Amino acid sequence: MHPTIRTLCLAAATLALAACGDSPLAPAPTSVRGTATTNGLQSDRLATIEFQGRFPALYIQNVDGSGRFRVHFQNVRDGIAGNYGSDILPVRDDHIIALGPAKWSPDGQQLAIVVSLAFDQSEVVVMNANGLNMRTVSPNSQWILGDIDWAPDSRAIAYVMSTDFFGRRGDLFVTDLVKDAVQRATVGQNLTGIDEYRWDATGRRLWFTQFEGTTEDGMNRVSHLGYVDVGAAAPVATDRIIVGDPQGIARDGSWALVMRYPKGSSDWSRREFVRVSLAGDGDQTVLATGDVLYAELMNGDREAMLAVNDASDPYSGLHYYNVVGLGAPDDVRTALKVDPLASSIAVLRGR
Repeated sequence: MHPTIRTLCLAAATLALAACGDSPLAPAPTSVRGTATTNGLQSDRLATIEFQGRFPALYIQNVDGSGRFRVHFQNVRDGIAGNYGSDILPVRDDHIIALGPAKWSPDGQQLAIVVSLAFDQSEVVVMNANGLNMRTVSPNSQWILGDIDWAPDSRAIAYVMSTDFFGRRGDLFVTDLVKDAVQRATVGQNLTGIDEYRWDATGRRLWFTQFEGTTEDGMNRVSHLGYVDVGAAAPVATDRIIVGDPQGIARDGSWALVMRYPKGSSDWSRREFVRVSLAGDGDQTVLATGDVLYAELMNGDREAMLAVNDASDPYSGLHYYNVVGLGAPDDVRTALKVDPLASSIAVLRGR
């Protein structure tokens, strides 16, 4: 980004961050808070991010590969106060340098995706399930770090955004999608793109991991689990420790999904995908082993999408994607039909 634009963007971000604490998240009606509906969802859906020459492209399709179409970024609305307009940051196919991650809303009606228009800028764009009615729903002058998480009622999203130069000092932010109102949920937590966060079932609390260091052998990261009640004065740290790279947190905070290297291992090409209890009972289930890359917890907390490197040629960049169960090892339920060079995907399971 041009230095002048960068300076203007940071000034806008400072004003936006100052205002974030003054706009409480509007509560959802009791009848819908904490519930997930699937009206109009007829089948499983898949969003994939693939490169078309220089530029990344977003495709939506059914899980079986049918009904595939490309989503074009155009006529993107922006109702977030303080954001720079399309004359400076046009959200168009030929200006996008990176896409993803993406995530479907629990009700299946919307898709949220991180869009980057400059090397030090990104924003969250939400669209209908058919790729239309696009709008920017986050500040657009900083970096969005890591994943996106939807509130259970699909009326709000949470994301980590940097509050300093070069993607540093990340904190949790929430956008009320009904009012296009942004609220800062944490201050000074220094969250990063490797930290995980998850709404609880009420849509009021956000669980999050915070990187603390590494194990003695240097093979695995160590994180603590904390939570913040949106609108509360300060987050709360717990005594729950996660060893490995967090991939998802249960809505009740009782367990997490992690990628980790087995204890005593020095093989950097072989990791475990594990469901670990955070309740202090030591319960752990190794769900898969191998050159596993990352996983995405599905909305119902019963399945996850698992990305695995091509075992025949780990340097090819080819990935395989499966939907797996979380109760027993090697419970592959669906082998996803995805371009093996896709950079990331988002899966939605029909009910």
